[in-house]
Amino acid sequence: MKKKTIAVLAAAAGLTAVLAAGGMFAADTVMAAEEIAALADSTVLQSTVNAELAAVHKNIIYDDASCTLMLPVGYVASEETPGMYLSERHPVDSSNIYYTVSENVDRRGLEEAVDSGEYREAAERKFKEAYGEEAKITAYSAEKGEISGCPSYKIELSCKVGDMQMDQLVYMIAADHVYTITYSQSADDEKMEEFEESAETIRVVFKEEAETVTVQP
Repeated sequence: MKKKTIAVLAAAAGLTAVLAAGGMFAADTVMAAEEIAALADSTVLQSTVNAELAAVHKNIIYDDASCTLMLPVGYVASEETPGMYLSERHPVDSSNIYYTVSENVDRRGLEEAVDSGEYREAAERKFKEAYGEEAKITAYSAEKGEISGCPSYKIELSCKVGDMQMDQLVYMIAADHVYTITYSQSADDEKMEEFEESAETIRVVFKEEAETVTVQP
């Protein structure tokens, strides 16, 4: 499958992700890493994480410069939202790919937020704010892993509003920066297989090798 490479550089870590499925799912539904870590800092860290250990954890140096991944064929940069790639068939195909780069995130706090279930609770609140109280997360899983030697988190979730369903595949890579890549689709877009193939290509580029990395059109 023909693809193209994008570099995830210093994109602003916003919250906007557009998923327009028949006029539905068109609001802020992506959780930025700073938002998740702030949530953890106020709820999880205070009661469960020793402050000294958390400080040591934050001082790990990865010296990363950027993050790269391969886009599935047929995705183009949004003219309205930096960091977002839409299907060329948008809005008939409502799927999209969106990334943010976050700085000064407490990696330990991020881990605690995901492990404790705070991420799921916050995501459902965000969906309800966007789509109303009937919005509900019907499927959710979180898995810790490693990408390019850095801790990573893979989150899969589905949200239903009436007879409409949105699926998201989220990857967060916690290096010196936190890179968040969110793949979203309406259930009938059927792009998840392509999204998973794209996610397998996510790599962190470190400063010492950045000069030798090329971005291909």
